[in-house]
Amino acid sequence: MSNQKTSVDVARARRGRQDAFALDRGTGTAHGVVDLHRQLLETAFDLSVEYDTLPAGSVLRCFARAVRMARMKGAEGARLPEEARRIAESSLRGRAAESTRRARGTRGLPATA
Repeated sequence: MSNQKTSVDVARARRGRQDAFALDRGTGTAHGVVDLHRQLLETAFDLSVEYDTLPAGSVLRCFARAVRMARMKGAEGARLPEEARRIAESSLRGRAAESTRRARGTRGLPATA
């Protein structure tokens, strides 16, 4: 008997590792993760629409930071998008007000020709 592994042995070992880390679909764990991801994406999109005076990338980065902060505070599951939205909105309100003030200030300048 040889100590060399065959491709069949390697494939079985890989499959065994994958099975060990696979989510149990019977308990709905995979569906819960997919639903949470969808809710986070919808919330991010809603925020980018609400704060359309700000660059979308800035809004999305702010929401990503808010998700991280909400997770650090212990929010998980269905509470995570709600808590992250609340944190992001508090930050974005100030930015939107500054952006609006800047935009209004530049509109009032006379054109130079």
